[in-house]
Amino acid sequence: MIISGAGGSVLSPLQTPLMLASVAGWVAYVAVRSFAGASDSQRRGPRETMVAEGPAEELVQKATAISISQQVDHEPGGTAERLFEDAEAHYTAYQYPAAAVKFGASVEARRSLPAYLSWGAALINSSNFSQAEEILSIGLQMASRLKREDFSAACMANLADVQNRLGRIDAAEKTCTEALDLFRMGGDSHGQADVTLTLGSVYSHRGEYDRARGAYDAALKRFQAVDNDVGKANALGNMGNLSMHQEQPEEALSQYRAALRLHEKVGNPLGRANALANIGNVHFRMRRPKEARQSYDAALEIYRKIEVPLGEASVLVNLGNVLFRSGEHDEALQTYEMTLEIHRRIGNILGQANTLTNTGSLLARMERRDEALAAVHAARRLFEKVGARTRGAEAAAALIQRLESKPATDANG
Repeated sequence: MIISGAGGSVLSPLQTPLMLASVAGWVAYVAVRSFAGASDSQRRGPRETMVAEGPAEELVQKATAISISQQVDHEPGGTAERLFEDAEAHYTAYQYPAAAVKFGASVEARRSLPAYLSWGAALINSSNFSQAEEILSIGLQMASRLKREDFSAACMANLADVQNRLGRIDAAEKTCTEALDLFRMGGDSHGQADVTLTLGSVYSHRGEYDRARGAYDAALKRFQAVDNDVGKANALGNMGNLSMHQEQPEEALSQYRAALRLHEKVGNPLGRANALANIGNVHFRMRRPKEARQSYDAALEIYRKIEVPLGEASVLVNLGNVLFRSGEHDEALQTYEMTLEIHRRIGNILGQANTLTNTGSLLARMERRDEALAAVHAARRLFEKVGARTRGAEAAAALIQRLESKPATDANG
């Protein structure tokens, strides 16, 4: 029987591994936001914040290229401005780690809301979630002090993404609610849609799939109303994930392909990579290993080129799944170990839990029962730590029950 996991699927625990959450597109797109109800002191100029893609079908907020010149203490041609412009060049080239370094240097030269916000966005897209949380918290404090509700909302939206990724699901929901209130006060449809996507991810991590679908539907309608192609693509990617949970691979394939077309329309290599990874997941579910491997390899090449560890890890685990199913167990174990190291390095708790569950299934198949139990118990502790009630958590519990009901010499029944 097939068990759906968070953002993917697996067969029953001792047959094949848990597929990790697929990562949707990450390309930046401009969604100029200006708070219609803000005072003149709050609205320093047009195009000060925008939307850029983030991990796992979520969107992040960043400052626009011209926002640094709109600050009241701006020094034209100064060091901070030059560094900010350098950072923008790296960001638009999908060079997120390099962009993070330059945005940080701009802050050191002169503290500014645009630099803090964009620094946090670059760190998120570099999968450096812990530092992103620190930087965005400082930015939020600064925005609150300056009474800049637009930057406050943007910082909170990014913090919700980070909290969700670090497994603090309740905190992420609370932050989403606060950000939504500010976006609504400002009449910002883009912002409301962005945060609604994050709420959908929060619900999905809890296993509340009906609420997740409602959130994605609402976000899609908002993005359609403002003709935002990348937002529509993200919503479709999330809907595809839910279709996979509900054992509807053909529907998921249609949704992922629609997302791919939108990413190609706007010239988004990251979106293309993530759509390819999602399509690979469908091929894997439908037992098309050759097609799955082709999709994963193409996505992995892009992730590595632009240094996106979370995307790399998500594809690696699925490549491990292909190797597992084809009987190449030693190679699969090595791939899972590489995946686990990445998730640990970037602090992705759910990624660690899902990978450990896969590892437990593989070790059980290799008749290494004690090691399998150790891996899956570690996975369950992580699921419990973050309060996750996903199909992945269910798969871990089921695997523990099966392994513990078997004698050590007959782990696989």
